[in-house]
Amino acid sequence: MISARNKWVFPQVDRPDLIEEFTEAFGISDLVAKILIARGYDDLEKAHTFLQPDESQFHDPFALHDMDKAITRILAAIDAGEKIVVYGDYDVDGMTATAIMTWALEVLGAEVSYFVPDRFNDGYGPNLKQYQRLVDEGMQLLITVDNGVSGFEEIAWLTEQKIDVVVTDHHELPEQLPLATAIVHPRHPEGAYPFGGLSGAGVAFKVASALLEAPADEVLDLAAIGTIADVMDLTDENRTITALGLENLRSDPRPALAALLQKAGIDLSKLDAATVGFTIGPRLNSLGRLANANDGVQFLLMDEPGEAETMAGQLEELNTKRQALVNTISTEALAQAANFADEPVLVLTGEGWHEGVLGIVAAKVVEQTGKPTLVLNLQGQELKGSARSTAAFDLFAALDPHRDLMLAFGGHAAAAGLTLMVDKVPALRMALNQAAESQGVASAALPELRIAAEIGGRAFNRENYEALKALAPFGQGNPEPLFAVNLTGVENVKTMSAGKHLRFTGQTRDAKLPIVAFGRGSMADELAGRFLELQVVGTMSENTFRGEVTYQMMLADLNATGSAFLDWRTTRLTVQTFNQNASYIFFQKKMYEQAGKYVQAGSEALWWEDAFNKTALDTMALVDLPDSLEQLAEVLQFVPAKRLAAIFYSKQPRYLQQAPNRQDFSRFYKFVSGHPNFAFKAQYDNLAKYLNIERNTLTLIIQVFLEAKFVTIDNGFLNGVSNPASVKLEEMPAYRKFLDQRQLEQQLIYSTTAELEQLIADLSKQEN
Repeated sequence: MISARNKWVFPQVDRPDLIEEFTEAFGISDLVAKILIARGYDDLEKAHTFLQPDESQFHDPFALHDMDKAITRILAAIDAGEKIVVYGDYDVDGMTATAIMTWALEVLGAEVSYFVPDRFNDGYGPNLKQYQRLVDEGMQLLITVDNGVSGFEEIAWLTEQKIDVVVTDHHELPEQLPLATAIVHPRHPEGAYPFGGLSGAGVAFKVASALLEAPADEVLDLAAIGTIADVMDLTDENRTITALGLENLRSDPRPALAALLQKAGIDLSKLDAATVGFTIGPRLNSLGRLANANDGVQFLLMDEPGEAETMAGQLEELNTKRQALVNTISTEALAQAANFADEPVLVLTGEGWHEGVLGIVAAKVVEQTGKPTLVLNLQGQELKGSARSTAAFDLFAALDPHRDLMLAFGGHAAAAGLTLMVDKVPALRMALNQAAESQGVASAALPELRIAAEIGGRAFNRENYEALKALAPFGQGNPEPLFAVNLTGVENVKTMSAGKHLRFTGQTRDAKLPIVAFGRGSMADELAGRFLELQVVGTMSENTFRGEVTYQMMLADLNATGSAFLDWRTTRLTVQTFNQNASYIFFQKKMYEQAGKYVQAGSEALWWEDAFNKTALDTMALVDLPDSLEQLAEVLQFVPAKRLAAIFYSKQPRYLQQAPNRQDFSRFYKFVSGHPNFAFKAQYDNLAKYLNIERNTLTLIIQVFLEAKFVTIDNGFLNGVSNPASVKLEEMPAYRKFLDQRQLEQQLIYSTTAELEQLIADLSKQEN
């Protein structure tokens, strides 16, 4: 049995009228229309806005809180030739936001420089030491991007030095906001901006657009990268930013990104949000994690292709190093997570864990466990690291009331960074578990997977793949559609990447479906068995190999009910039959006593009634035939096992035995009547030959005649009974048992593997 890691939620769309209206209005398929409606785009206006993003959907940048104050102060600084510093952040959102703001100011002729704090020496956000240095160097106006709202004390110091500060940020707002010249924030409590989900780069893009008095198209690519990399919801204005930004990236990438994508081997025509999330984002992030993020801003703003190509090569090397660190620390963190299986929130600590990759590690642990996770590196008595969460748990709400436990803290609902003393860990762990309880997050609760539709294997085709692109770009808030497919079998199970990943072919009722399963290599052996019922969930993907294009599933989850089915049927029972590690179940007492002793060490022989005392079996092998299907069903339903092996050996099979007919019965009775006191045992074979009846059939006839009281056997002599009562020989118990045995053998021994598998599945679910 392979259990689903998630709770599958299927859509409820019963709007055939709206589906037809959408398909006619937008030229989309029924499948795409159903997905749109299920996601809440349930009228023509909403659907049109979603399907056709354009610049008209951008909200007025001056609707953002304090935007007018910010623009007035920035333009005044430009006019006066003041020295402006853009103060950013070391993640991808922060780097792109810094590049956007710097570019816009340079376009307007400002005297501008930028600074991104060092992750290890400066930490996230406002830093008094760096502020002091910038003031000493002549800074006259500070503009923060992707940070600032948590800098009450630091910004207060700048104000005392007569330095104005324009804060642009999107992080969660603390109770005490800094006394800045302007705070541009999409969720400011005194603001009324219609969309609160902008990234730091998105806010910088809005400021740039306000400064230029038009959408800053030239930096839409950077705004899109920041939005995707910071895992913001790709809805509303973010969808527009991302869709248009990706279009710019595909058609005319800036030198830095062209070089980066070329080094990574990316086909620009196929570039999408996933390319940003898994190729561009990690490479840029490697600078902030392992080197200096200021180089990342410089890289993004480069105009010289040769210079960009050189730096793109350095990014490749850094990214390789990052991947190795992530793999090592993830292995250690997941091993530690197993010790806290009963806790709803994981707090994992280690020494020598590189702080630059702890956010990635936390995300991997969340993916594997489904639990919010904090991953912290211990240095001396101080712990520092990152946290990632699930959709059901608000990290910021859980951590914010406990700032007294932490030396530093910042973040939002899905992610956070924090520093604390090691002796505060027990209190923090308790606080987080209490928060999980108050937020309704149970440790055993499975995260939800929302299924777009249940389809067949044949639906994985070019037509549907191209049609689904109308819903892109995909990401947080607009996930790539997940499809559920029922499989009738699995074949060609193979591992990849030294056993880490898996690929196999799923058999469906209408097609064979190639399936790729990342991170599932460990289940290869179990999946190689045939399952009673198997359902997979995943996205639709295009694969090109040697010029041939095929469509496959990228697995997200699977659920196999019942046991994996193994067909071990044989006509000869030998010592080798019992070589496999298994629990061997016997239905016939004589067979149990004779063959059970050949079961090898490490396995066990079980009389079928004793099997009910077992809580769970790894492999259950059914050695011989049960007396009935009802007996078999009882074992299947009440003896749990991961794998079920069918041997079903019969020493004297009845299925191929000739059934006696009326002429056979008549010839035998006539012979017995004419040969009183016949010593039949000594003449058994001769009698069978004389009557032209198989030996086993003759035995059955004698059993039937004894039950019908047509004959008697006394001291080995066979005699007919005079004037026996009239009975139907076909209704005698021995004859009925023979027919039942033949049918049982036909179903269990002489059926095909597929037929037996289906029978086992039916018996496993049969109600008693």
